[in-house]
Amino acid sequence: MIILLVEDDTVLATHSIDFLAQEGIEVDYASTVRQAKAISKQQTYDAIVLDINLPDGDGLSLAKLWQNQRQEPILFLSARDALDDKLKAFSLGALDYLTKPFALPELAVRIKLLANKNNPQPTKQFNLDSLQVDLDARIITRGERIIVLSPQQWQLLAMLIKHYPNPVSKDTIINEIWPQQDSNNNMYKSLITRLRSNLTQADEPPLLHTLKKQGVALRKQHD
Repeated sequence: MIILLVEDDTVLATHSIDFLAQEGIEVDYASTVRQAKAISKQQTYDAIVLDINLPDGDGLSLAKLWQNQRQEPILFLSARDALDDKLKAFSLGALDYLTKPFALPELAVRIKLLANKNNPQPTKQFNLDSLQVDLDARIITRGERIIVLSPQQWQLLAMLIKHYPNPVSKDTIINEIWPQQDSNNNMYKSLITRLRSNLTQADEPPLLHTLKKQGVALRKQHD
């Protein structure tokens, strides 16, 4: 996967590029409108991540220029969080809008979602109630909500999916998550609690259940 990142904050851009590389996302980078126009002539992208405030123009004008020229999905980055700014971005063809500051894992997930919408590929999927997990791209959604997990939470979720609908014992989880480390009951409980709170919010039915003397399992409430 390759994207174009147009962002004048070089520190943010560097951190983003390094993190996205770890997620398997290659990045072409431009810090100005002029650079973005020049670079984009040479490449078709899976997605474009576009800052609104740029030193020689703005991302909204660039998106308007590209509206009838390019087919890539656009994700806008901006410190502007007013509804009017978001509506203007969407009117120019943006499919997503992420306000600054943001977490890099969330940026990666949103890029993958955009790229998959634009160029869907067969993937390994797990569905339970309204929870959807793309195991290849590591994209997790529940309804309209994007779920961002830490590496340990993802590792635990993958274990639970692998064994679904059977429970995974406490000892198995500890040996898999902390194989070379001293662990304790508080670390285990904290990991379960954090994953449970990320998977289920507000009025959503719980999906992660603790089963007495068996461990934890992914199940619908009535299973």
